[in-house]
Amino acid sequence: MKLFKKKLTLISVVSALVLALALGGVAGCGSTQSGDTGATKKGPTIKISSKTFTEAQLLGTMSLQYLQSKGYPVENKMGLGELAVIRPALESKQIDMYWEYTGTGILALMKADPIFEEKAAYKAIKDWDAKNGIAWLDYAPLNDTYAIVTPKEVADKYNLKTTSDYVNLLKSGTHLKFVSFVEWDERADGLPAFEKTYDFKMPKGDIVDVAMGLNYDTLKNKKGDLALAFTTEPRILTDNLVALKDDKQAFPVYNAAPVVRQEILDAYPDLAKDLKALSSVIDTATITDLNKQVDVDKKSIEEVSTAFLKSKGLIK
Repeated sequence: MKLFKKKLTLISVVSALVLALALGGVAGCGSTQSGDTGATKKGPTIKISSKTFTEAQLLGTMSLQYLQSKGYPVENKMGLGELAVIRPALESKQIDMYWEYTGTGILALMKADPIFEEKAAYKAIKDWDAKNGIAWLDYAPLNDTYAIVTPKEVADKYNLKTTSDYVNLLKSGTHLKFVSFVEWDERADGLPAFEKTYDFKMPKGDIVDVAMGLNYDTLKNKKGDLALAFTTEPRILTDNLVALKDDKQAFPVYNAAPVVRQEILDAYPDLAKDLKALSSVIDTATITDLNKQVDVDKKSIEEVSTAFLKSKGLIK
């Protein structure tokens, strides 16, 4: 499951041949685009890239189209690869910008313990990466993290609105089937952190471990009552699920932010301000709906991006 891999991937030793082919291939297929309104800004072409999954390509494409409309010279290098490929590409100046998640930066780049408060997480990775000549611009309100979801009929039956409501139900002796993944059950920032934060112990008999990606079908087939999910997945909408509020912040934050080489930021003093106008309007509900338009409604990423930017008055 691409969203799960996005968060769990650590930077590993990647074969020089694979990396060279990935970078070379993207460099060969990139397209340069200049602004279509007003004079093109003078300066280096900004090579904008993304990871491969829908959400990442949406964020990258929206940035590309928006900056193009503002007169920046940009080059399209979308879908380069996941962290082990795209981060070295940024560091080696093969690309200049892509969107990354604060939680991914903290766990995979800093190799630090997870952080559960968004401002603290952002400051930690921003300060750490500054020494590498890489700037983390203002993050978006969207938080693509873990969530506990349940069918609406289950939420209504037990009056479940927050994670505390669910935990209190367990403590009262009610047993509900919880659909999970073995890896999350064992991860330090997974079930153990969840149990510690909410001061309870998940009954082993309540856990239904399934392969990644089968959590929604398990709920749909009524073989589970609640499930681990991610906050921006379209099936929360299509399956009419309720995401319980993580009222005690058991789950690490994964706010998305544009990550840019400092040289590019120095060349364009207004770039951070311009991108803030974009990032500030992308919250969790918004990106979930945009993901749905691509993955479920089968619209193109470019079409969805353009429509969203126009709806926010960011492009004409």
